[in-house]
Amino acid sequence: MKRFVLPIIILLISLTETVFGFEEFKPINVGILVYDEVYLLDFAGPYEVFFDTFINDTTRGFRISLIAVKELKIKAHTGTIIKADYTIDNAPEIDLLIVPGGNLKLAAQSEKTANFIKDRSNLNCTIMSVCTGAFILADLGLLNYMKATTWYGAKQMLKQKYPLIIISDDRLTDNGKILTTAGVSAGIDGAFYLVEKYYGKEIADRTRKYIEWDK
Repeated sequence: MKRFVLPIIILLISLTETVFGFEEFKPINVGILVYDEVYLLDFAGPYEVFFDTFINDTTRGFRISLIAVKELKIKAHTGTIIKADYTIDNAPEIDLLIVPGGNLKLAAQSEKTANFIKDRSNLNCTIMSVCTGAFILADLGLLNYMKATTWYGAKQMLKQKYPLIIISDDRLTDNGKILTTAGVSAGIDGAFYLVEKYYGKEIADRTRKYIEWDK
């Protein structure tokens, strides 16, 4: 009789979790790609938004990792030294990949980086570019036949270099698994858009108020 007790207890716990919504909460795993000459606010803006998003008083909505192309230490375009959490060789599984701008030729210059991004696009992973990060995705053909935006000063170049992309004047485009945002500070708006998409307007508005971001 004792051998049936444990399975019954496990079943009761499972039913309780299902009925009362006590299942373990799993945050969204975010990977932010960083590399030499990356634009600081392109990645720091979304990072702050995701970091400050709480589901309740103690539960964060996102788990964030900075993922470097090669060395853990990288130098942003401002000269600021950033230490990443992982390289693309040992990066954890992620649900959301942020590709900030800076080096428009990053995918062409690094096959390993190109494969890393393409592999994520083939998985159940959402990808959002910020600013000229759109060029990195465009180089991989990920924006073909999609609406895309980038920094206003680079839109004409994006249109000429990648004629299969539908250039948008919107601050953000959402193509399902692939999103793009306009220049630099627009990455913050893109991050808030994703917070609302994942967790709803109330939590997004609460985070906006916390960091005093006037949408």
